[in-house]
Formats: sequence, structure tokens, C-alpha cells
Amino acid sequence: MRRTTLATAALLLSGCTAATGGTLSTTPTTAAAVREPPGQRICAGANQQDFDPGLGSRIVTSGPAALLAFVLAQRPSPTATVRSFKLAVRAEPGADFTVTTGTSGTALLFDRARYRADNTYTLADGAPSYRFTGCPDRRALWVGSILTTGPATVSLTIRYGAAVREITVTAYERR
Repeated sequence: MRRTTLATAALLLSGCTAATGGTLSTTPTTAAAVREPPGQRICAGANQQDFDPGLGSRIVTSGPAALLAFVLAQRPSPTATVRSFKLAVRAEPGADFTVTTGTSGTALLFDRARYRADNTYTLADGAPSYRFTGCPDRRALWVGSILTTGPATVSLTIRYGAAVREITVTAYERR
């Protein structure tokens, strides 16, 4: 039994070493090492730093922030009062900005600890604003949601430095 366990461990270790180019790191990755404060997202997007090709006409840009709204989700249950639509937020390198919803009956949800598999939310699961801090050397991309009791068009305020800009995002319509 012990020989089998050692052989299995050696096989797994060799596979992991090969997959990482011959080295195994014992230090945590940036994503795992960063503890995000409530209402703030810090340097993300190691897997994807930009929006998918072909979505350019739907991207709303304000200074160092670019936002992209997706399809309004179906009502998760007949009694659900809140629906959602995904919102992707991209930050230019070194950017720091805050996104705030100004539309009644909406909230922002970018806190991964509050994501639910059944997609059933209340507005209290979200927050009125989130601060996004980009990576120092590359673009950062986050995907969260706008929670809504009805509005599919949402007014957002983007604050970066001394600048304050109002933008509008609209859930993409299914065809």
C-alpha cells in the first residue's frame, strides 16, 4: 500500500512539474495572496485581460474604465423579485476608479463570496458601489452582475481622480 501511495505521489508530482515548466512554486499566486476589502476588487484578469472580440459596439468607456453589459437573466423562480445581468469591468494598467449605481432598484455584485448557484438574489446581496484597482503592468478584467428589480438600463457614475463621469449601460437583448 505504501509503495502504491509513494508511486502515485511521484507520478502526480512529475505531472505537476511538467505542467509548470519544471518548477513548482510554494509561494501563493498574486490572486490568492491578495485579500480584497469589501466593496473593492484588486488586480484581476490573469486568464483574460480584455473583452472577447466582436463586442466592441457594446463597450462603454469612461477614462480608464470600460464596461460591457450582457443579457438580462431569466427570473430564477416565479417568486423572485430580483434578476441580474452580467457586467464586465476592464481597467487600464494602474487605474483606480469607483463605479456607483444611480438607478433605484439596482445594486452591483462583484463579491465572489456572495455568488449563488441558483442565481436567486436580493438587492442586499449587492452594494451601491465598488472600487476597482487595476494591475500595475497590464489590463485587469472583472465579471460581476447588476442586480435589478426591473430596470434593464442603469445609470452608473465612474469616479477616477478628480473626474466624475455619468454613463449608462443596458442589458443586451436576446434575439
